[in-house]
Amino acid sequence: MKRWRVPELEDKEILIIEDSPAVGILLKEFLTKLGFKKIHSCQNGKTGIEAFKDIIKSGTVPLVFLDYNLPDMNAFSIMSQLLNIRPDVKVIIETARDKTEESIKDVIAQGAYQYLAKPIRLEKIKEIIETLKNEEAIISNEETFTKTVNLMSNTTQISLLRLSQYLGKTDEEILPLIKQLISDKKIIQINTIKEIACPRCNYVRVAQMFHCPKCKGVDFKQEKIIEHYKCGNVSTESSYVDDKCPKCHQIIKVFGVDYRTQDNFYACNECKEIFSEISTDYLCLKCNERFTLEHAKLLTSQGYSWLR
Repeated sequence: MKRWRVPELEDKEILIIEDSPAVGILLKEFLTKLGFKKIHSCQNGKTGIEAFKDIIKSGTVPLVFLDYNLPDMNAFSIMSQLLNIRPDVKVIIETARDKTEESIKDVIAQGAYQYLAKPIRLEKIKEIIETLKNEEAIISNEETFTKTVNLMSNTTQISLLRLSQYLGKTDEEILPLIKQLISDKKIIQINTIKEIACPRCNYVRVAQMFHCPKCKGVDFKQEKIIEHYKCGNVSTESSYVDDKCPKCHQIIKVFGVDYRTQDNFYACNECKEIFSEISTDYLCLKCNERFTLEHAKLLTSQGYSWLR
């Protein structure tokens, strides 16, 4: 097999949080072929988060490959905790679910860097790594025009405000470059874009954070709820060990007669609260300010789109 190498990223650490040994081995072997040498693997959310903390303590931020569903928690909870520790972490979500599903849209909106469909294709991993390589090259490139072209060509649309913040330049410095790209028929001007911004520093790159509505904890998982008609117990499916009600200890047998179930609930691992809707707030990826939608700023600036 051809040995691809990404020299600029060889020293970057990788953290794989994946409960399937086969998928974990596949990722590790291919990433090794790409030139990565420091690869860590975990099979559940708890050990993954602890490993992430240890890597951060060593002075580096790993690239994280995260399975959407793990035995102890899902991607919502894990990403919230990783972003709390390092807002600049790049997380690649692995899932067999369709990218258009609302649950996947939500976790991508939360701040996931990339989406990796299962069954995993090696070429897709290579593509993601090459994209990361290009982005890191943008950061180190001193030519603002080159940065602008690369940044705009890798997005569907972007606002002038976001572009200026990413590049660390003023609107006056960027507008001549944009006019040149319009003249070269590389981009077109579209409608203005309104974006959520940090109330403290006006930064528009923010992550949506999910937490328990009771204790504000971010350690929770998606659960199915079972209501036992006879004794009135309502608790998570996992609490019914061997189909026995945790309250009256009788076995539930017939759905609709003995019990009913409700999907799409969440259980907090910290306070044990069961809830149907996750509470949300936002985290600024620049100054770490946390804020609610009510306190967010809404900033509007001109939008542009790259011509494909």
